[in-house]
Amino acid sequence: MRWFITLMVLIVALSPLAAQEAEKPEPKEPMKVRFEERKPFIVAGVEAENAMDSEAMAAIWAKFISLRDKIPEPVGDFCYGIHYTGKDYDPKTMKGSKYFVGMEIKEPVEMPEELLIHKVPGGYYAVFEYIGSINDIGGAYGYIFGEWLASSGFIPAMGDMFEFYGERYAGESEKSVVEIWLPVQKRAQRANPEDTPPVEKPQQ
Repeated sequence: MRWFITLMVLIVALSPLAAQEAEKPEPKEPMKVRFEERKPFIVAGVEAENAMDSEAMAAIWAKFISLRDKIPEPVGDFCYGIHYTGKDYDPKTMKGSKYFVGMEIKEPVEMPEELLIHKVPGGYYAVFEYIGSINDIGGAYGYIFGEWLASSGFIPAMGDMFEFYGERYAGESEKSVVEIWLPVQKRAQRANPEDTPPVEKPQQ
């Protein structure tokens, strides 16, 4: 049941993105996917609650860009967009989903008042390479939560899902690359009764 709730949370949280791409086809070719373990890491930046529509997304990114130079000693010149549910998340109203935009730092340090720190728990991830304009990324989520999950043998695991904007990211360019990191685990297989070893009865 836990994995099912997680799946529903992710699908509902990302449905606005997928809805924006409803009239656009999914990727012409399946996205490249690899699997990686990622240790916990720390990100400094800004947070938005229930910010899944396009205007809210644009606003939180604009706020981050205006503050990114204030982040002390970032690890590289890379950015993250992190999806997760907060402690106040309410499954009845779907309120309390979070989106954090920031840059990785080596360790928690004192931050300017406008910036926050978020700890990504890490885990085992399916890493998808989305190639294309950032405006069309909703189609990638449609593919991941549709065709790929249905046939992969994996299910979403507890943890943060995030987008990684590295050196290959180029905004609206059709050659731009964004990595989408989805925490996953193998789908549980029900044991075949014939494969279950007999239980020995205790001797009287």
